[in-house]
Amino acid sequence: MQKYAVPICAAGRDLMACAQTGSGKTAAFLIPVLQSMMINGPPPLPDGRYRNRKQFPPTLVISPTRELTTQIFGEARKLCYRSMINPAVCYGGAPIRDQIREIERGCQLLVATPGRLVDLMERGIIGLDCVR
Repeated sequence: MQKYAVPICAAGRDLMACAQTGSGKTAAFLIPVLQSMMINGPPPLPDGRYRNRKQFPPTLVISPTRELTTQIFGEARKLCYRSMINPAVCYGGAPIRDQIREIERGCQLLVATPGRLVDLMERGIIGLDCVR
């Protein structure tokens, strides 16, 4: 999976793939994104806004279930270890205060379920202005 997906994603092209569990799909999509973030650095904040409480992550991964979200987040944490990229996770069924606290520490990669993401956007915790 990674042999074919990484060059396509690194070139900035769209990719849709289907493969077996354990074939490396998550890493195949995350590695080019993380590489781009490390090379280009963080994007400028929209309209000169300051980061008080609201975070503007440049990368967003949306997944349909909390199980898949936590799995993707676990892989992202491994790939971001000792880098300038701070991953964060948000999903329903867990205390939202803990997730907000984690996001407010700094978030360059957010892995989220749709419902909790909308909730955090309505609360003014997350802004999607910088998502590329």
